Amino acid sequence: MRKQSEFSILLVLATAAWGGTFPMVKLSLEFMSPVIFLAVRFSISAALMFPFLKRPLNLENFREGFIAGIFLFIGYYFQTVGLYFTTPAVSGLITGFYVVLVPIFSFLVYRNIIRHRDWVAVSISMIGLVIITSGQISNTNLQIGDILTIICAMGYAMQIIYVAKNRHIDMIKFTFYQMLTVFILSTIAIPTFPVYANFGSPIVLFSIFFTALVGGVLAYFIMNVSLVYVSPERASIIMVTEPVFAAVFSVLLTGIPLSYYTIAGGAVMVFSMIWVVHQPEPELVDEFREHPA
Repeated sequence: MRKQSEFSILLVLATAAWGGTFPMVKLSLEFMSPVIFLAVRFSISAALMFPFLKRPLNLENFREGFIAGIFLFIGYYFQTVGLYFTTPAVSGLITGFYVVLVPIFSFLVYRNIIRHRDWVAVSISMIGLVIITSGQISNTNLQIGDILTIICAMGYAMQIIYVAKNRHIDMIKFTFYQMLTVFILSTIAIPTFPVYANFGSPIVLFSIFFTALVGGVLAYFIMNVSLVYVSPERASIIMVTEPVFAAVFSVLLTGIPLSYYTIAGGAVMVFSMIWVVHQPEPELVDEFREHPA
């Protein structure tokens, strides 16, 4: 019981770190292109993981990790570019939509049964999205950011269900190849967004290393170890609070106030996320071992 409590606290800290990355990245995008930021961030994450690859590399790990990495790239690319146009709080809330998309995509791809509460959660979450975006309907840029972030949530959902179907693979190698793939694809995609970079900016340097080390390697390590002692149900509910942390840190770090629409719509979306993960089915339990942050 003591270890469960201790690792629950560590999991809260990891989730808070993921939430904190939203305003950090937002501030960094004033000085660096979103895609360049991704390329640098994931090059560091991959480099930090490389020493932990103890056994020889093999084709299966590369192939499966590369496919998962494509989905992860879609999530991070559209999230980071979308964050350029929207606020960290809204980005965090819409990104969390992946939680309720997982069972839907799991049905479409693998024909897994969709539970009644999953449909309810999707419906409730869509209401939350409508509330959030209705408050920004006069701002075209924010609308673009919202749409891009919804695509990001789809990418994360696909990555999660793919990872859940490949649990037999060495997860360290699997995760390494995902990060390497995101780095490679981000580098290729640099021309898709106006290129600008100021590597001398303190906030950029701090954000890159924080997202690569704390929000990347360390947070993933904490999550994987915590799931040995913390039930998947409790872990899932803890990790659902990421949008809440994103909203809180958004106000603290950027000074951007939360609109009533964001608060109301966010509350509805968080409720739908808690609803969908409160009693996960056995086949979906391990889907939260990989997280898009």
